[in-house]
Parts: sequence; structure tokens; C-alpha cells
Amino acid sequence: MYYIGTQAECTAYNEQVRAGEGYDGVYTTDWATIVEHPNGLDFAILKHPNYDATLTIEESLGAEWYPSEEI
Repeated sequence: MYYIGTQAECTAYNEQVRAGEGYDGVYTTDWATIVEHPNGLDFAILKHPNYDATLTIEESLGAEWYPSEEI
């Protein structure tokens, strides 16, 4: 599952999980990598099973999040 929101919202969620889990910043620096939608407006982050947020939740990210790259 993923949370969808702004870059700031996803970054805040990442920080919430990082702090809550006590990541040391050496071996583990972040909960998850934030994914940017090609539209440049939407961002997504993997939902942690122990932390909730008031963001839109999606079961998975569709193909529109990962457009094919031209070779």
C-alpha cells in the first residue's frame, strides 16, 4: 500500500516513521524512497504497517507512475 500526497507530506511521513523506528542514519536513513509521479505534482511513499497518515491511500501504484523510457 502507498500513501499519495505532496512531496512535503510524503517527506513528513518518512520522517515520522524514521523517528518512530529509531533509524540511526548510518545503516538505515529513511523508511522508504519517495516516488514522484511524472506529472510533477503527486508523490507516493510506501505505507508502514505501524504508522498511519491522513493521506490518500492506494493499494499499488499503476503504470502511469512508471512510464516506459525510450531507448
